[in-house]
Amino acid sequence: MKEKLSHNLKLKIVAVLIAAGLWMISININDPYQSNDYSVIVQLQNMNIMTAAGKFVEVVGNTDEISVRVRGNRSVMEAFTVSNIVATADIKEMDENNRIPIRLSTVKTVGNKIESLRANEEYLTVKIENILRVQKNIEIETKNEPAEGYLLGGTHTEQNALNISGPESIVKNLEKAVVSVDLAGAKDDVSMLLPIELYDKEGRRIIDNRLTSSINEVQCVASILATKEVPVVLVAKGTEARGYGFNGQVLLDPEKIVLAGKNNVLRNLREIRVEDALDLTAAKANVSTKIDIKEYLPDNVILADPEFNGQINGTAIIEKEVMTEYFYDGEDIVIENLPKEYKAEIELKENILLLSLFSFGSKIETASLEQVRITVDMGLYMEEKDLTKLEEKTYVVPGIVQLPEGIWMETEVKIPVKITEISNQ
Repeated sequence: MKEKLSHNLKLKIVAVLIAAGLWMISININDPYQSNDYSVIVQLQNMNIMTAAGKFVEVVGNTDEISVRVRGNRSVMEAFTVSNIVATADIKEMDENNRIPIRLSTVKTVGNKIESLRANEEYLTVKIENILRVQKNIEIETKNEPAEGYLLGGTHTEQNALNISGPESIVKNLEKAVVSVDLAGAKDDVSMLLPIELYDKEGRRIIDNRLTSSINEVQCVASILATKEVPVVLVAKGTEARGYGFNGQVLLDPEKIVLAGKNNVLRNLREIRVEDALDLTAAKANVSTKIDIKEYLPDNVILADPEFNGQINGTAIIEKEVMTEYFYDGEDIVIENLPKEYKAEIELKENILLLSLFSFGSKIETASLEQVRITVDMGLYMEEKDLTKLEEKTYVVPGIVQLPEGIWMETEVKIPVKITEISNQ
């Protein structure tokens, strides 16, 4: 048996090699080998270990993007895709230089049909930082102006703060979180869902996917108020010293103010009236006061000008009483509502009525005196005295005196009127 096996041994070995070569040639002709390159992203493993330790891991220089050359039979490679490649780097295997070896494999269905996998990089390099967490208030910025006659009353957000976390080198430079509201032409409240923008200490916007925010947008409301200019009315109270009087004039600075509020509130607002701030009791000279008009504004109404502090100066003009004697011509006295069966005649000494007229500050000018008018209403007199007819005699009837503004009398005018029946003439 041994002799048979060893007989022509060399020829047999040559025959085997030739057969193997022919088989390889046949394979390469019918299903040759080929190599394809694929771009693959390396997946970091066990990252939860670093997160739990408060560390942020960042891949340096895109070393997680590698090129993998795969070699296999054409029949296999024609169906092979990048999704068949598994590239991983386990954080547990990181060395002192923050390098992590890259491990390559394929999915089970093709693993035994691939001759080789080779990556252009052996290691993935990472940068390790502390994770920093901060809370920032959400600031509201506005742009453009509301419609003419309207202004911004105030702004607020549904949530006023957010939490931000990320690499310490980025988070420590975070200055503010902002939403921007456009008020262009607004006449009503503006309410919208707005993105939250982050800015660093240099005023540059931060857009970085390494940052994590508790919220990325927030509902914001801007209150829009109408405006209206109204006068201020300062009412004087109290009695001046004897011989002095308030001439009715109150000097105000400013005299008018611009208010802001909702249209339904401002619509019926005509003035701001102050009745408890100007006391003239026993005054012999001008009385001044200062009021904070904000204390007298209706609910939900504010001052439109943010630079106006609401302080208003008021001065009541106090003047000394001056008496002027005026000789009124009896011919100018008008008799009214006299029954037709009577005639009346004013009986005045020398037909002159002496009037004591009072004013503030100075004697009454002639032009004002000429505006004085006196009438005698006989019908009113008979009604007040319950008279149905008149006798032929002289009645002393109250005169109705019309005086110019700023002039008054302190006593009633009595006018003698002689009555005669027409039928007896």
